Amino acid sequence: MVIEIRQQLMRELESRGYKDGVSPNGSMTLDHEYLSAVGIGELLVQMVARREKLSRSTDVVGSAVARAAYDDVAAAVEAIRVVVDQMILP
Repeated sequence: MVIEIRQQLMRELESRGYKDGVSPNGSMTLDHEYLSAVGIGELLVQMVARREKLSRSTDVVGSAVARAAYDDVAAAVEAIRVVVDQMILP
């Protein structure tokens, strides 16, 4: 991911409770190293797939764990959406 986009995404994530790339509920980490290796589009695809998987995993991991992880992913998806919107709109 281009450094400017990565920095913007990190700011958006931080505004949603991420600290040093760690999600608010601790279910995942989106640090600089990982974000450097992935494009914004690919990251969005991964996060949407993860969100869908989590919505079906309550029987496996329990509703509280699934909900916390889902909330983390939803925050990441929203942050990505904002960054993409800013890339498209002047």
